[in-house]
Amino acid sequence: MVDIVHKPYGLEHPYEQLPEERFPRQPLAGEPFTIGIVTRPPGAVTNLRVHTIIGGAPETVLNAEPDKRWQQKQEEGVGAEFLDRLVRIEQDVWHAALVAPAAGEALTYWIETDGASSERFTLRGATWQQGGGFTFGDGWAIFHPAVSTNDALPSLQNVEWLSDGQHNRRVRLTFKAAADERFFGLGERFNTLNQRGNILDVRVYEQYKNHGKRTYMPVPFLLSSAGYGVYVESRRWMGFDLAATSPDIWTLEADLGGDEALRLRWFTGDDPLAIIADFTNLTGPAVLPPEWSFGLWMSGNEWNSQARVEKEVKASLQHGIQPAVLVIEAWSDETTFYIWNDAKYTPREGSDSPRYADFTFPEDGKWRDPKGMVDWLHKQDIKVLLWQIPVLKRIEQPHPQHEADHAYFEQSGFGVREADGSLHKVRPFWFRGGYLWDVTGQAEREWWLGKRAYLLDEIGIDGFKTDGGEHLWGADTHFADGRTGAELWNDYPRLYTQAYYDFATAKRDAITFSRAGFAGSQRSPLHWAGDENSTWEAFQHSVFAGLSASISGIPFWGWDFGGFSGDIPSAELYLRAASMAVFCPVFQYHAEFNQHREPNRDRTPWNIQDRTGDERVLPVFRSLMDVRQKLMPYIWAEAQHSASSGEPMMRALQLWYPQASSYQYFFGRDLLVCPIVEAGITRAPVYLPPGEWRDLWTDTLYSGGTTIEIDTPLDRIPVFVRAASPLHLT
Repeated sequence: MVDIVHKPYGLEHPYEQLPEERFPRQPLAGEPFTIGIVTRPPGAVTNLRVHTIIGGAPETVLNAEPDKRWQQKQEEGVGAEFLDRLVRIEQDVWHAALVAPAAGEALTYWIETDGASSERFTLRGATWQQGGGFTFGDGWAIFHPAVSTNDALPSLQNVEWLSDGQHNRRVRLTFKAAADERFFGLGERFNTLNQRGNILDVRVYEQYKNHGKRTYMPVPFLLSSAGYGVYVESRRWMGFDLAATSPDIWTLEADLGGDEALRLRWFTGDDPLAIIADFTNLTGPAVLPPEWSFGLWMSGNEWNSQARVEKEVKASLQHGIQPAVLVIEAWSDETTFYIWNDAKYTPREGSDSPRYADFTFPEDGKWRDPKGMVDWLHKQDIKVLLWQIPVLKRIEQPHPQHEADHAYFEQSGFGVREADGSLHKVRPFWFRGGYLWDVTGQAEREWWLGKRAYLLDEIGIDGFKTDGGEHLWGADTHFADGRTGAELWNDYPRLYTQAYYDFATAKRDAITFSRAGFAGSQRSPLHWAGDENSTWEAFQHSVFAGLSASISGIPFWGWDFGGFSGDIPSAELYLRAASMAVFCPVFQYHAEFNQHREPNRDRTPWNIQDRTGDERVLPVFRSLMDVRQKLMPYIWAEAQHSASSGEPMMRALQLWYPQASSYQYFFGRDLLVCPIVEAGITRAPVYLPPGEWRDLWTDTLYSGGTTIEIDTPLDRIPVFVRAASPLHLT
């Protein structure tokens, strides 16, 4: 039996392709393309033929060629260093070169060998065509191919539509770019601050470390230094060419839905803060998190028992470091994600929601008394968040409760669906093969969250770390509310997080802490920058991520300062990163799972001091905690202002002053922060904006509008206060 495999779109990976795909997946009319083919078992096929028909023309046949270039490869993703993930597939790979049909024509092709044939595939010729136009009013420009009226729109040069003769699939808009124009935003971006010269897409994606131009949280909002902002009101894929291909234009390409329309909102003005605020309020508003969330957060993926949690908390208190929030990631059975690991219980019907009394906790188990632990943490003024993902995991080993949940899930018609009605299975590596929670279905949402209600109602946790959210791949997947994956691929993490946030805050003063998001994610705070190494380069990219996220409407953001993955940071990197994070909305350290191997890789300040042998770590960290505590009235006032106004808390200085470092930013309205993002810096140049400024540490006065040189000892980074501000550390 021979299997012939050709999948034009493969797994729909946003950036990589399988050998059995079409290259490119959607060729333009008349463009050469290649079809990749896989045959199994290897060696079973010696001659593979591709049949093609265009319209009523006679059928043609060509021979596919063996592809000797294909090699098996390592996947990348969470925990890559602990998993052997070489894709070992015994197969032969072939390719055949074809040409896409003319515009409006259809090419049908199939693959055949002796005794086996593939299904038939059809490709329509598509080409870019000028025409159509837009209507403009109340700040919105609505583009449509059937519109012929073109009102005034700043810098618009050209409008084109990608049509296959039946549908307009995509629109391309070209705008004039001034020679000195700078571009910011487009979500949480790690590569740089000013995106001029880059091509960026808007696609939610989980890139495990080294993010480059990929992001967990794209936002289709572009801010220009020329005095305007553009919000593209679409959840579908789009791409921005920001004077990269041509230096005098920037281009937007955007996929279209069935209405073949695209809505753009224009914001204009001299103040970039006002433009950001208008966008944030349009898609928000930003929700104010509770005051306690602005204290120190502590976390480590190896803290997977009550004894370990209590040990680390006691160590922190003994070292004079008061945490405000504890995140426990490895708390659950890692199967249901709502039952504590090692808990004893009688499995219930899949439709049921558990109560705390359903469980007993062995004295020698990982969690001997979860409620008692949470009560104890609360007495220490520490709030507790538990980790979550939106996937019903696929497992290999018996697990009666999961099996009951799994059966009920299937019987109830829950889950995201494929176009043929079958259950969609997660395609990315992380939780591959699991079912994705369809958050748009009311009954499914109530069932899913009901399983977790006892955590809030009875144990008294204070929210959830809503991780993941990037699991959806597939444009033709279907949701309970009638929308497709093409519409929700980007928006899914926002919907998922919002569901948890609404659920938790309906019960108590709670929060969510999320990695992925989209336009409007400011309605469910807070957010962090995801996975990153403990390197200076990663530190630099994390600063860019925070500043670009803030420009994109996400005001309450943080990162795992000093990185969370790989070997620990140096003492210098750790303290420089912590010094910057003191002046972030979220102040958190975190560490990746290391299989409990020694030496310990926790990012606690005491472990960093022990591992590096640098006795300055704990004293400096305690001094930074003192600074954070003294700044809390200011931070809380600025957080309230940010939520009420829509202005971000972190404000990149380059929005106003291109001569400033791309790492400098305002923290709130009165503090100017200048991170030290390289090793060995003892004195640094700092640009001070016009006006009078006071050194936060020494009270020395400086006149702005110039660059100064300032000492940068390890216990502090350059921070300045507006001279008229009443803010003082002493």
